[in-house]
Amino acid sequence: MFTDEELEGLRRFPEIGREDLFRFFTLAPADVAFVGPGRGRGSADRLGLAVAA
Repeated sequence: MFTDEELEGLRRFPEIGREDLFRFFTLAPADVAFVGPGRGRGSADRLGLAVAA
C-alpha cells in the first residue's frame, strides 16, 4: 500500500522547532479551564480532552 519511502516518513517524528512545539502543544488558558477538574471530570477524561483540544 505504501512505498518504502512513505513508510519511512510515517515512522519517524517530523522535524519541529521549539517555538512550534510550544505553539501547537501548549494549552491556552481557555483550554485549561475547559478541561479543569472543577467540572466533575476524572483524570482520564481530562487527559482525553486535553489531547483533543
